Amino acid sequence: MRRFSILWLIAVAAPAADRTAIELREEARVADARGDLATARRLLNQLVAVQRDSPASLLELAAVAARQGDGPAAIAALEKIAALGAAPPVERDPRFASLQGSAPFRRTLQAYSQLREPAGSADELTSLTGRTGILEGIAWRARTGDMFLGDVRHRGIWRRDREGRVARFSAEDESLLGIFGLAIDEARGLLWAAMSAVPEMEGFTTEMKGTGALAAFSLATSELVRVVEVPDDGRQHGLGDLHVTDDGTVYATDAKAPVIWKLEPGAEELQRFAEERSLVSLQGIVRWRDDFIVADYQRGLFAVSPADGRFRQLLPPPGASLVGLHGLVTTPAGIAATQAGITPERVVLILPAETEDRVNSVAVLASGHPGLNDLGLITLVNQQPTWVSGAGWDAPVTTSAPNRGHTVRILQTRLP
Repeated sequence: MRRFSILWLIAVAAPAADRTAIELREEARVADARGDLATARRLLNQLVAVQRDSPASLLELAAVAARQGDGPAAIAALEKIAALGAAPPVERDPRFASLQGSAPFRRTLQAYSQLREPAGSADELTSLTGRTGILEGIAWRARTGDMFLGDVRHRGIWRRDREGRVARFSAEDESLLGIFGLAIDEARGLLWAAMSAVPEMEGFTTEMKGTGALAAFSLATSELVRVVEVPDDGRQHGLGDLHVTDDGTVYATDAKAPVIWKLEPGAEELQRFAEERSLVSLQGIVRWRDDFIVADYQRGLFAVSPADGRFRQLLPPPGASLVGLHGLVTTPAGIAATQAGITPERVVLILPAETEDRVNSVAVLASGHPGLNDLGLITLVNQQPTWVSGAGWDAPVTTSAPNRGHTVRILQTRLP
C-alpha cells in the first residue's frame, strides 16, 4: 500500500525514538521553507549519509545546492542519483534553473535520458480497458488459470478466467474495505485479501479511517467466509500485503503502523507477530530461505526471523537502491519486486546474501517500457513475474474530473 503521503506517514507512523532519518528530512524541509538553505543543506547531507541509496534524499540535496549557486555539488548529487539507476525529471524542475545550459548539466540530462530507455522485458499478458477502479492486488491460481485482481476503489475482487472473461468475483458487502494484496491458499480453497479503509475507496467516511482487516473468500463459490479486523490499539492501521504459509497461517503487513500481523488457522483474532517502530510504511512480504523478507517503502528491505520477529536490515550493494519497493514475490532466481517509488518505475530481481544481512545483487528486469508506470503488486504466472501496471492511482476520481475509465495492463517479464 504505497500511495499514502510520505509527509502524512512521517507525522503519524514514526515514534519519537529511532526517527533519525525522518527527523532530518522534516527538519530540512522546515529550514528550506523558511529560506535557511545552509541549514537545510547541512541536514540533507546528514540524511544522505544515513540513507545512501535514496534518490529522493539526493534530489533534495542537489536542489538546495543548485539554489545556493553551488553547481558542482548539485551535479555531484545528481550523478549519484544516476548511479543508483534513477532519473527524476530534473529538466522540468525550476529549482535547477541555475544549471540550465551548462555542460555538466547537459551531460547529466543525457545520462538520465539513457536510463529512461527500455531495459529488460515487459510483455503485455492482458489489458483491461475502461476500468474505473484502482486495481492494486494480483493473484494467479495455477489450478484453473484464473487471475484475481484486488480493487481498492470498488472494494472488491475481479476474476479473469483462462478465456479472458472478466467479472466481479466478490459480492458487494459493507464489511469489505479497499482491497489491496491477495494470496491464494489452494489447500484450504481460500482467497485471502488484505484490506484498508482509504479515502480513495467508495463509501469512505472519517469514522472508517485507520481501519484494516483480512478477508477470506471461498475459491469455489466466491462467498465471503470471514473478516478479521486489526485489533484496536489506539493507532491507525491499514493492511497492504500478505503471505500465506503452507500450514494456512496468514502474515500481513501494516502500512500505517510498523507491524506484521499473524492469523493462525482457527484463530479468532490477529496477533502482533513483529514490530519495528523505526519503520514507516511496510509493503510486500515473502518467505525467503529461513526468514520473512519485508519491504519498507522508505527504508528498504528487512529480514524478519520467524522465531523471534526481529527485524534486520539488508544492506544494498554499491550502486543499487532498495527504497520505494512495493510488491514482492519469490522466484527460483531471487525476489522479484515492483519498485514504484523510484523514477522511472521498474521491476527488479533481488538476490539476498545467504549468510549475511545484505543483498548481493539488484538486477533490472523491466524499466522504461511504454505503460510501465503506476505499478501495483506482483505475482507469478507460469513461473514468471507478473504485475499490475496502470493501477489507477494516477487517475483519481473527483467531482470536477470524474474517472471516465483507464486501461490496466498486466505485464510479465522473463527471469534470467
